[in-house]
Amino acid sequence: MPITPEQCRAGRALAKIDREELAAEIGVYVDVIEAYETGLASDGEVAKMVQRSLESLGVQFLPEEDGIGVGVRLKVDRAGTRQIGCWEAEGGRVAEDDVS
Repeated sequence: MPITPEQCRAGRALAKIDREELAAEIGVYVDVIEAYETGLASDGEVAKMVQRSLESLGVQFLPEEDGIGVGVRLKVDRAGTRQIGCWEAEGGRVAEDDVS
């Protein structure tokens, strides 16, 4: 399901990223993001790129279920998401933590 313009704006707010940063991240002009968020354009490909980018920053988009509208939430904060990305890039075997 493509995200709505409202989810895009809310997701950007949660991720603390402005239109300029998001546009640069996905390789489009700022006008494209603005048109999508204001409902002037409904490009499904832009919606997918925006969604992937925001999800990489820890934003989680919630589908409509049981008559409850769509939603947006933050899995972890932006710094935490980037740190997890660094850890995942380190490689090696995944194992249980031995921390008490």
